[in-house]
Parts: sequence; C-alpha cells; structure tokens
Amino acid sequence: MINRKNILHKMPVAIAISLLVNLANLVSLSILPASAEVADKIELSQPNLKALITISDYLDPFSLDSSSSRNISLPDVLDQALLHNLDVGIRQEQQKSRKWTLASSYGKFLPNINTGFRYQYLLGQPNIPFFIGASETVKLNSPFIITGAGFNYYGYRGGRILYGALANRNLYRASRHKKDATISDVFFESTKRYYDLLLAEAVLHIRIQAVETSVAQLDLNQNLLDGGMATQLDVLQSKTQLSSDRQKLIDQQVERRSRAIELAEYLDLDQGVDLVPASMTIAATALVDLANTPSLLLKAAMANRPELKQFNEERLAARKEVKVSAAPLKPTFQFFGNILGVGDTLSGSRETVVRSLAPVTLGSVRHGLGPLYTLGYSVNWNLEGLGTADLANVLSAKAKSRESLLAYNQEVNTVISQVRKSFLHTLSAHRKREETQTKVESSYEELRLAQLRFQHGVGKNIDILKAQEDYTSAQIEDAQALVAYNVSQARLLHDIGMISVANLTASKPLLLK
Repeated sequence: MINRKNILHKMPVAIAISLLVNLANLVSLSILPASAEVADKIELSQPNLKALITISDYLDPFSLDSSSSRNISLPDVLDQALLHNLDVGIRQEQQKSRKWTLASSYGKFLPNINTGFRYQYLLGQPNIPFFIGASETVKLNSPFIITGAGFNYYGYRGGRILYGALANRNLYRASRHKKDATISDVFFESTKRYYDLLLAEAVLHIRIQAVETSVAQLDLNQNLLDGGMATQLDVLQSKTQLSSDRQKLIDQQVERRSRAIELAEYLDLDQGVDLVPASMTIAATALVDLANTPSLLLKAAMANRPELKQFNEERLAARKEVKVSAAPLKPTFQFFGNILGVGDTLSGSRETVVRSLAPVTLGSVRHGLGPLYTLGYSVNWNLEGLGTADLANVLSAKAKSRESLLAYNQEVNTVISQVRKSFLHTLSAHRKREETQTKVESSYEELRLAQLRFQHGVGKNIDILKAQEDYTSAQIEDAQALVAYNVSQARLLHDIGMISVANLTASKPLLLK
C-alpha cells in the first residue's frame, strides 16, 4: 500500500500544499453537532443558485417552471386552505342547500293560499235537468267568469309535515358537521403538504452538501493521481459518486418544485407561483402532550369528532323517515275556505229586460260577479293498493334506519382505531428522532475516520464513498423523522377532533383533563 505521508515529503511543495488544502476542505464539509443531545430542529438557508444544477438554459434551477415566488408560513397555509380549498367550498354550498331545504319544510306548516281567474264564453242551449218542464228553455249567449280566493290548511297529514321537517333539520345539522369534518381533513392535509415542502427543502440542502463533498473528493483523488499517490480507479470511483449525487440533486430540485405545486393545487392558488416556506427551520413541534392517556384521547374524540356527530344526525333523520313513510297509511284532516265570484262581466252594470208580454212587465238584470262563500273541513283516508305499497315503504325505511345505525357504529369503531393508531405512531415518531440523530453522529464519525485513514495511506477511496453515502442517507432520515413527528402530532390532533389553526400553531402542547 502506498504510504502517502512519506510521499508528501518527496513531492514538489506546490503539489503538497494543494493536496493538504484539498484534504482540509474535504474534512471541513461535514461538522458534527455542537453537542450530543438530540437536535429538535434543522436550520436551513436559501440555497445558493450556483450550487444547484441547471436543468435548462431558460429555467431557474430553483424555481424551475414558475414565473415568480411567494413566501408562505404554516398559519398562511391554514388560512388559505379555509378560504380557498375547493372541498371546503363544496361542503359550504351543500350546507346552504340543506338550509333552504329545511326552510322549505318549515313553510309547509303554513296554510296554502289559492287564487284564480277563469274567463269563458257560453253559447248554446243545454238540457239542464232542473230546467226540464219550464216554460222557457235555457239559452246561453254571454261570458261566464269565475274568480276565487281561499285557503287550505292541513291540520293533520299523518305526521308527514312534522317528521319531514324534523328529518330535514337533522340532515341540515349533518351537513354542517360534514363541513366541519372536511375542514378538519383539509387542515391536516394542508399541514402535511406544507411539511412535505419543508422536507423537500431540507433534502435539497443535504443533496447540495453531498455534491460539494463529492467534488472535493474528486479533486483530491485527481491531485493524488497526479502525484502518484492514487490510482485511476480511485478517480473513476469518485467521478461515479459525483455523477450519482448530481443526478440525485437534479431529482430533488424537481421534487421540491413538485411539492410546491401540490401545495398550491390543494390551496387553489396559482400553480405558476413557486411557494417557498417562510421559515427555513424544521423544528419538532409538540401539539399534543404525550402525557395524555389513550382513554383521555378517546374521550375527546367521542366528544369532538365531527364525523360522529354527522353520522348520529343521519341516524336520527333515518328514524324520522320511518314515520314519514307511514304517514300515507293514516287519514288526513284539513280546513278550507273560499270566496268565489261568478258572473258574466267584471263591471257592476244593470240591464232592463222584458219579463212578459201580456201584460208587459219590465225588470232588470244585474251584470257582474256575485259572491259565493264556502267554509268547511274534510277528512280523507286513501289506501293505495289496500295499503300494501305504503306498508312496503315503511319496511324499507326501517331497514335504512337500521343501516344508518350500523354505519354510525362502524364510524365509532373507525374513530377509536384511528386515535389508537395515531397515538402509537406519535410515540414511535418521538422515539425515532433520537435514533436517527444517533445514526447521523455515527455515520459522520464513519466518514471522518475513513477520510483520516485514506489521508494516512491506510484506507481506501471506496470506504470514503460508502461512508459519504451513509452520512447523506442518515441526514435525510433525520429530517424525515423530524417531519414525520410533526405530521404524526397533527394527525393525532385531527383524530381526536381538535385540529384548528390555534392548536396547530400553539406554543404549548394540548393537555387534556
């Protein structure tokens, strides 16, 4: 094996100095944390555009296809989601529709108003039974007008109006809870996508650092080869590593931009504007205190999850629909009153007519509308198909009511499962942060020792490349673990039904009582 330390003494001073500088640069690229404690945050900075790889001559290597950029924070993301997310907008319109359906059912408690006007011209000589035998036959040759105004009030229709209104009230409340459930889902998904973008930024910085390390390693091996201290294989291995890191950096540049597009799409913002996190710090954010026991979390979920409230209201509405379906099997009772105007003209004129010829007698006929008043009540009881059709509808409604009860119980089981799994994932993510930090420290030490062994001629170039790859992977896993912890905390907030802008941005974790 070549003893690089002895060869340095025999080399020209310029080459030796160049080698030492490259070795110093290589070692300085990676620095251990100041302490051995678990890092609760990762500080990032805006990447230097010169450190990125130009994919196309006319595209910015950072923002790529976007025309401009915009800084956005987590509170901004949540506010934009509430205002612009399309799922929230759809649920809001569905709630409005249910609101007006409920108003319509309330209006059915009021009486019906009937008004009408009918004009017709009568011409002919009808054979009317009660005029048979009269001295004169009935001849018609005049207009005939009927006007009317009245009311009709159903005092009882088998409970259709009452229970129909109550069912619509339950469905309106269900639509309101469904909108709340959608907002809860949107808050979680927006938070997750924001952290995905922040993670993509962190991995981009790590990839940049890996490329810089590979460039320094290649320069070092090239200088060593020029001085007879390395082989062509060492240089080729370093070139291969650099090529791999450059390609991964290109992929990460595209990945970061893709995450920005996904966030803009979800917020219904202009996807041509590149979203950049306003805070370049990935910090471990405890939103739910892990001192909360599973029983407390489940109790909070049962009281706050909007999905449970939605399914419960739908279950109550289905029970009332049974009574609505049974209404046609019962009699109906109604009051009614009308005033009719019957005549041949709308004016009130009179006309003199000859009533008889011997002796001649004269009379007058009053033209216009004569009033006719009606007031009463009616009772009806109609059974379609001897009541079998409506009875079948009642049995169908009862089956749907049992179905809604089973759906509610199923949702309860789903919520319990989600809370328990989220609690366990949060515990796992909390512990994983410590383990990944240990892995970062270990892989860094592996890289440092590999560089020192290579520097003193007792190591191989391939060992440095492997250690460098391990260190990069450990850094990425550490960033992923930090983001996974934050996302698991947001999911736990969502699953107990207490996710909100205030709780997602609170300075202290939520402690239940």
